[in-house]
Amino acid sequence: MNMISFVIGSEVHKETVIEMVKEHLQDDDIYVYNAAFIDDLFEAPRDSDLVILDMEAYISLQEVTRFYRFTNTKIAIILPDSEMKVFNNYIHYDLVGFFSVGMSVQEFVQGIEYIQKGKTYIHPLIASVLFEKYRQIAEGDVQRPIGLLTRREWEVLGELIQGCQNEEIAMNLNISDKTVKNHITSILSKLRVKDRTNAVLLALRERWFYL
Repeated sequence: MNMISFVIGSEVHKETVIEMVKEHLQDDDIYVYNAAFIDDLFEAPRDSDLVILDMEAYISLQEVTRFYRFTNTKIAIILPDSEMKVFNNYIHYDLVGFFSVGMSVQEFVQGIEYIQKGKTYIHPLIASVLFEKYRQIAEGDVQRPIGLLTRREWEVLGELIQGCQNEEIAMNLNISDKTVKNHITSILSKLRVKDRTNAVLLALRERWFYL
Protein backbone atom coordinates (compact mmCIF):
# COMPACT_ATOMS: atom_id res chain seq x y z
CA MET A 1 0.00 0.00 0.00
CA ASN A 2 1.41 3.38 -1.06
CA MET A 3 1.05 6.62 0.88
CA ILE A 4 0.22 9.60 -1.33
CA SER A 5 0.10 13.15 0.01
CA PHE A 6 -1.45 16.12 -1.77
CA VAL A 7 -0.43 19.63 -0.72
CA ILE A 8 -2.98 22.17 -1.95
CA GLY A 9 -4.42 25.59 -1.19
CA SER A 10 -7.80 26.25 0.31
CA GLU A 11 -9.89 25.67 -2.83
CA VAL A 12 -12.83 23.41 -2.02
CA HIS A 13 -13.15 22.08 -5.57
CA LYS A 14 -9.62 20.64 -5.43
CA GLU A 15 -10.43 18.77 -2.24
CA THR A 16 -13.46 17.37 -4.04
CA VAL A 17 -11.30 16.17 -6.92
CA ILE A 18 -8.92 14.46 -4.51
CA GLU A 19 -11.82 12.75 -2.74
CA MET A 20 -12.86 11.35 -6.11
CA VAL A 21 -9.27 10.23 -6.77
CA LYS A 22 -9.38 8.36 -3.46
CA GLU A 23 -12.38 6.40 -4.66
CA HIS A 24 -10.36 5.12 -7.61
CA LEU A 25 -7.20 4.35 -5.60
CA GLN A 26 -8.69 2.56 -2.63
CA ASP A 27 -5.56 0.44 -2.15
CA ASP A 28 -3.53 3.57 -1.39
CA ASP A 29 -3.49 5.82 1.68
CA ILE A 30 -4.18 9.34 0.46
CA TYR A 31 -3.77 12.43 2.64
CA VAL A 32 -4.42 16.11 1.99
CA TYR A 33 -2.35 18.90 3.54
CA ASN A 34 -2.92 22.64 3.37
CA ALA A 35 0.04 24.48 1.84
CA ALA A 36 -0.09 27.04 4.66
CA PHE A 37 0.69 24.26 7.14
CA ILE A 38 3.20 22.27 5.12
CA ASP A 39 5.17 21.49 8.29
CA ASP A 40 2.38 19.03 9.10
CA LEU A 41 3.54 17.02 6.09
CA PHE A 42 7.18 17.18 7.15
CA GLU A 43 6.30 16.09 10.69
CA ALA A 44 4.17 13.11 9.63
CA PRO A 45 5.25 9.85 11.36
CA ARG A 46 5.97 8.24 8.01
CA ASP A 47 7.36 9.69 4.79
CA SER A 48 4.96 9.60 1.86
CA ASP A 49 5.82 7.47 -1.14
CA LEU A 50 4.55 10.23 -3.41
CA VAL A 51 3.98 13.92 -2.68
CA ILE A 52 1.93 15.95 -5.19
CA LEU A 53 2.26 19.73 -4.86
CA ASP A 54 -0.24 22.24 -6.17
CA MET A 55 1.99 25.05 -7.47
CA GLU A 56 -0.99 27.39 -7.56
CA ALA A 57 -0.77 27.40 -3.74
CA TYR A 58 2.63 29.18 -3.75
CA ILE A 59 4.54 26.22 -2.34
CA SER A 60 8.33 26.40 -2.13
CA LEU A 61 9.35 23.51 -4.36
CA GLN A 62 12.94 24.08 -3.31
CA GLU A 63 12.03 23.58 0.35
CA VAL A 64 10.12 20.37 -0.33
CA THR A 65 12.74 18.81 -2.59
CA ARG A 66 15.45 19.70 -0.10
CA PHE A 67 13.51 18.07 2.75
CA TYR A 68 13.06 14.79 0.83
CA ARG A 69 16.45 14.88 -0.86
CA PHE A 70 17.84 11.81 0.89
CA THR A 71 14.61 9.80 1.12
CA ASN A 72 12.69 7.54 -1.23
CA THR A 73 9.81 10.00 -1.51
CA LYS A 74 8.89 10.90 -5.08
CA ILE A 75 7.64 14.40 -5.87
CA ALA A 76 5.21 15.56 -8.54
CA ILE A 77 3.65 18.96 -9.20
CA ILE A 78 0.36 20.33 -10.48
CA LEU A 79 0.99 23.27 -12.79
CA PRO A 80 -1.51 26.12 -13.29
CA ASP A 81 -2.08 27.41 -16.82
CA SER A 82 0.08 30.46 -16.07
CA GLU A 83 3.12 28.23 -15.51
CA MET A 84 2.81 26.12 -18.66
CA LYS A 85 5.08 28.32 -20.75
CA VAL A 86 7.80 28.35 -18.11
CA PHE A 87 7.73 24.58 -17.64
CA ASN A 88 11.52 24.50 -17.94
CA ASN A 89 11.72 26.31 -14.57
CA TYR A 90 11.05 22.92 -13.02
CA ILE A 91 13.33 20.74 -15.15
CA HIS A 92 16.21 20.94 -12.68
CA TYR A 93 14.18 19.43 -9.87
CA ASP A 94 14.07 15.65 -9.57
CA LEU A 95 10.34 15.34 -10.26
CA VAL A 96 8.40 12.27 -11.36
CA GLY A 97 5.17 13.90 -12.45
CA PHE A 98 3.83 17.04 -14.11
CA PHE A 99 0.08 17.35 -13.77
CA SER A 100 -2.17 20.11 -15.12
CA VAL A 101 -4.63 22.00 -12.95
CA GLY A 102 -7.39 21.33 -15.49
CA MET A 103 -7.01 17.55 -15.52
CA SER A 104 -9.94 15.23 -15.05
CA VAL A 105 -10.13 12.82 -12.12
CA GLN A 106 -9.43 9.93 -14.47
CA GLU A 107 -6.31 11.64 -15.79
CA PHE A 108 -5.06 12.17 -12.24
CA VAL A 109 -5.60 8.51 -11.45
CA GLN A 110 -3.85 7.36 -14.61
CA GLY A 111 -0.94 9.72 -13.95
CA ILE A 112 -0.48 8.43 -10.40
CA GLU A 113 -0.66 4.82 -11.56
CA TYR A 114 1.94 5.62 -14.23
CA ILE A 115 4.29 7.06 -11.59
CA GLN A 116 3.75 4.01 -9.37
CA LYS A 117 5.11 1.90 -12.24
CA GLY A 118 8.39 3.76 -11.93
CA LYS A 119 7.87 6.12 -14.86
CA THR A 120 7.72 9.90 -15.20
CA TYR A 121 4.30 11.28 -16.04
CA ILE A 122 3.85 14.43 -18.15
CA HIS A 123 0.36 15.63 -18.97
CA PRO A 124 -0.20 16.10 -22.74
CA LEU A 125 -0.70 19.88 -22.40
CA ILE A 126 2.69 20.20 -20.74
CA ALA A 127 4.28 17.70 -23.12
CA SER A 128 3.25 19.90 -26.05
CA VAL A 129 5.15 22.84 -24.52
CA LEU A 130 8.17 20.62 -23.94
CA PHE A 131 8.04 19.39 -27.54
CA GLU A 132 7.89 22.94 -28.88
CA LYS A 133 11.02 23.88 -26.94
CA TYR A 134 12.74 20.75 -28.24
CA ARG A 135 11.69 21.63 -31.79
CA GLN A 136 13.21 25.10 -31.45
CA ILE A 137 16.53 23.56 -30.43
CA ALA A 138 16.39 20.77 -33.05
CA GLU A 139 15.71 23.26 -35.85
CA GLY A 140 18.57 25.47 -34.78
CA ASP A 141 16.49 28.32 -33.38
CA VAL A 142 18.83 28.38 -30.38
CA GLN A 143 22.19 29.66 -31.58
CA ARG A 144 25.07 29.98 -29.15
CA PRO A 145 28.48 31.20 -30.29
CA ILE A 146 31.17 28.56 -29.90
CA GLY A 147 33.89 29.45 -27.42
CA LEU A 148 32.13 32.42 -25.87
CA LEU A 149 31.32 30.68 -22.57
CA THR A 150 32.23 27.36 -21.01
CA ARG A 151 29.61 24.62 -20.69
CA ARG A 152 29.13 25.38 -17.01
CA GLU A 153 28.84 29.11 -17.68
CA TRP A 154 26.06 28.45 -20.19
CA GLU A 155 24.29 26.41 -17.52
CA VAL A 156 24.63 29.24 -14.97
CA LEU A 157 23.40 31.78 -17.53
CA GLY A 158 20.40 29.54 -18.17
CA GLU A 159 19.65 29.55 -14.46
CA LEU A 160 19.85 33.36 -14.40
CA ILE A 161 17.34 33.53 -17.24
CA GLN A 162 14.93 31.48 -15.14
CA GLY A 163 15.22 34.09 -12.39
CA CYS A 164 17.18 31.88 -10.00
CA GLN A 165 19.22 33.44 -7.22
CA ASN A 166 22.74 32.29 -6.34
CA GLU A 167 21.57 29.87 -3.66
CA GLU A 168 19.11 28.21 -6.04
CA ILE A 169 21.72 27.97 -8.80
CA ALA A 170 24.16 26.35 -6.39
CA MET A 171 21.58 23.76 -5.38
CA ASN A 172 20.33 23.10 -8.93
CA LEU A 173 23.84 22.62 -10.32
CA ASN A 174 25.30 21.04 -7.18
CA ILE A 175 28.07 23.60 -6.82
CA SER A 176 29.02 26.05 -4.06
CA ASP A 177 27.77 29.62 -3.72
CA LYS A 178 31.33 30.86 -4.22
CA THR A 179 31.63 28.93 -7.48
CA VAL A 180 28.34 30.43 -8.67
CA LYS A 181 29.62 33.94 -7.95
CA ASN A 182 32.85 33.22 -9.81
CA HIS A 183 30.94 31.94 -12.85
CA ILE A 184 28.65 34.97 -12.88
CA THR A 185 31.63 37.34 -12.68
CA SER A 186 33.22 35.50 -15.61
CA ILE A 187 29.98 35.58 -17.62
CA LEU A 188 29.53 39.32 -17.15
CA SER A 189 33.12 39.92 -18.20
CA LYS A 190 32.90 37.75 -21.31
CA LEU A 191 29.57 39.23 -22.38
CA ARG A 192 30.81 42.75 -21.59
CA VAL A 193 27.72 43.66 -19.58
CA LYS A 194 27.56 45.36 -16.18
CA ASP A 195 25.05 43.13 -14.39
CA ARG A 196 23.03 39.91 -14.57
CA THR A 197 19.92 41.69 -15.87
CA ASN A 198 21.78 42.88 -18.94
CA ALA A 199 23.32 39.43 -19.37
CA VAL A 200 19.83 37.91 -19.46
CA LEU A 201 18.53 40.54 -21.89
CA LEU A 202 21.49 39.97 -24.20
CA ALA A 203 21.04 36.17 -24.13
CA LEU A 204 17.35 36.44 -24.99
CA ARG A 205 17.91 39.08 -27.68
CA GLU A 206 20.56 36.91 -29.35
CA ARG A 207 18.27 33.86 -29.06
CA TRP A 208 20.75 31.86 -27.00
CA PHE A 209 17.85 30.84 -24.73
CA TYR A 210 14.06 30.85 -24.76
CA LEU A 211 11.75 31.53 -21.84
